[in-house]
Amino acid sequence: MRFSFLFLFLPISIIFADVSRFIDSIELPGAGGQIKVFTKSSALISSKPVSLRSYSDDTVVLPSTITLSRETLEQRLGESIAHRYQASGKVVAFLTREWNSIKVSSNYLIKISDCSPDQICSSTFTRFSIWDGGNLVGEFAEPLRIGHFIDVFFSKTPLQRGTRLNSIQFDKKPVDILKKHAGTVPANINLKGYQLASNVKSNTPIKWNFLSKVTLVKKGQIVDVFASGNGIYVTMKGMALEDGVSGGNVTVKNLSSKKEFQAKVLNENSVKVHL
Repeated sequence: MRFSFLFLFLPISIIFADVSRFIDSIELPGAGGQIKVFTKSSALISSKPVSLRSYSDDTVVLPSTITLSRETLEQRLGESIAHRYQASGKVVAFLTREWNSIKVSSNYLIKISDCSPDQICSSTFTRFSIWDGGNLVGEFAEPLRIGHFIDVFFSKTPLQRGTRLNSIQFDKKPVDILKKHAGTVPANINLKGYQLASNVKSNTPIKWNFLSKVTLVKKGQIVDVFASGNGIYVTMKGMALEDGVSGGNVTVKNLSSKKEFQAKVLNENSVKVHL
């Protein structure tokens, strides 16, 4: 009796176990020939549309096309303009006209052919083309608004005129140097050799016209002169005939020969001349 019961149950189990292999041949009326097959899996289910399903390993291949929207195009144009001019910091671009999104593959390219004016400025007219898989999608000409953001120096505390500067006196903040912050001093500049030409309040962006070079050599001062060239190295004493700033040129008189020559200021006590 027990053997007969098991014999009757066995075919039913086999039928239910193998029924999934008949699903592909079922056609539902009104479905337009499209059948969705759902399989139970421990993997996450993607909310994106499926373009191809492999029945061998049940892997899902995502679509290879994307929508080139306004936001995406602006980001790519900003990156392309920054690369074109080798600009530091971050360049952002904004379209000033309506843009109709287009479909491209994920390997599309944007090539900028011309910018007018041919430099980074707040407004520019840019000609560019879009390529996809080696094929030209289209050529475009768009007016753009540009922002160029870099870190600049901001004063931490009020500073007085004549203060010699160093980087620890300042904070670094990103600003758009193409607009009201034009002429600000980038935070990667070495401030040694500079002083303030005017008083500055706290939290003020530092501009170049706020600064002046520190006078290192003064008129009438005796300085060490280092002369080199053609395998010759000479040191001598000289008198500065004018004030000189760091890196600037100053007229010096040789104390022995009384000859005058131009020399580059090295520090408070030294100048250099090339023979």
